[in-house]
Amino acid sequence: MSLQQGIGSLADSFISRSGNATGTIYTVPTADQNSQPPILPTTALIKSIKLSNQSGGAITTTVTMLDSSNSSLEIELYKDSLADGAETEVLTQPIVLEEADAIKLTGAVKILVSLMEITQ
Repeated sequence: MSLQQGIGSLADSFISRSGNATGTIYTVPTADQNSQPPILPTTALIKSIKLSNQSGGAITTTVTMLDSSNSSLEIELYKDSLADGAETEVLTQPIVLEEADAIKLTGAVKILVSLMEITQ
C-alpha cells in the first residue's frame, strides 16, 4: 500500500476566459505517476458554467463536453445566440468529468467555469 492510497484531496478552482475564447477551456488532468510532482488520478465536478456577452452584438455560442473515453462523443451543453449584455448559466445541475474529458467553447464570449478537482 502506498502512502497516497486512501488519501484524497479536493481543490476548488475557477477558470475565466474572455475575448475570443474559442477552443478547449478546461481538460481534466490525466494521471502520470512519473511526472514531478506526480499527477494523481483526478475527477472534476463542474459546478457552474456562466457565459456573458459584452461584444456589442449577438453571438452564436456553443458549449460542449468531450468524453475522452469515446473521442467521437461530444455532448452539447448549450447552443444559442447570446444577445449583447446577456448572461446565462449553462448548467442546471453539476456534471462529473473523468480524466482527459474536456469543456469546449465556440463563440467570442466571456466564460466562467466553477469546478472542484478530486484527486485519489
